Amino acid sequence: MSGRYNIRETADRTQNGRSVRIHPDNSLITIDPGRVSGMLEVPSGQIEPYLEELIVTLIDECLSVVCPSACFSCFQRPEIDVSAGTMKLQGYTFYLNKMVASCLQKSEEIYCFIGTCGKEMENLSRKHLQQGNLLEGYIIDIIGSEMAESVAGIAHDTIEKYANRSGMKISNRYSPGYCRWPVSDQQKLFALMSGNTCGVKLTDSSLMLPIKSVSGIVGAGKEMKRMEYQCSKCDAKYCLFRDKYRNH
Repeated sequence: MSGRYNIRETADRTQNGRSVRIHPDNSLITIDPGRVSGMLEVPSGQIEPYLEELIVTLIDECLSVVCPSACFSCFQRPEIDVSAGTMKLQGYTFYLNKMVASCLQKSEEIYCFIGTCGKEMENLSRKHLQQGNLLEGYIIDIIGSEMAESVAGIAHDTIEKYANRSGMKISNRYSPGYCRWPVSDQQKLFALMSGNTCGVKLTDSSLMLPIKSVSGIVGAGKEMKRMEYQCSKCDAKYCLFRDKYRNH
């Protein structure tokens, strides 16, 4: 692994293998100012210089305070029913949706992961809002979401390295709340990862705390394939991966 990672591998509390915690260096967190302006609904190539400079300044401010971490656990022998859109794993039934189930049907293992920016991002956004800096607070909130996805990407890449050691390839990552996968299934995911959640907690309504956190699953198997996200097959309007934001 890269020298900029601090990885500690621990014993999983389940009967299946391993859990891993990752503490990446902040320099690994990548934020595209163009994606941030895209989420502000600024047309491509039409951003005002002052706003462009403000976004870059706020990204630097966020990187100076963020405390990223991620963790994942590996579980074997998932039972995936594409026609029902379900996955049975360790006694839990996940209602993935047929599209996600079809993408994972050749999985021999499932990696469950959680990535977080910590409380610092929401605290910084709140500080600006309380000072009356409404635009800055809103932009920081967007940057925090982007940072959480960057941390999830680091977890995804690390999962791929672990899977490759066993001669396996991996799928895309999928999260509860996207692709019509009920966000309530997050309760089962957290139950599976009990003791390995990077300090992230879940409310009764399945909201993660700290808010700037991401959870999900990745399939692994000898015939799995990591691809571009198929936005045309999904009707989630505000997904961070949608082509709408890729094109900014």
